[in-house]
Amino acid sequence: MVWRDATSYTHGGEPVGALKQGVNYFYCQENLNRPERYGKWTNVWWAKTDDDNGNKDVYVSDVYVRGGDNDQPLPGLPVC
Repeated sequence: MVWRDATSYTHGGEPVGALKQGVNYFYCQENLNRPERYGKWTNVWWAKTDDDNGNKDVYVSDVYVRGGDNDQPLPGLPVC
């Protein structure tokens, strides 16, 4: 579950769209070595999904997905 609206990015880091707050699906996750910060939260792991703008195979920072710890992969989501 995404706890707030989040920007989606290409694998290379270009912003392309958004993923709205709520229940979403993810294919897998990858450590892209690009830290994303929001308040006291930070993460270098990114979840692969299709965003709400119709972009396929884009990434949203694990910072915005419930259930993880700082700079750690989300439990139960496979690595890409």
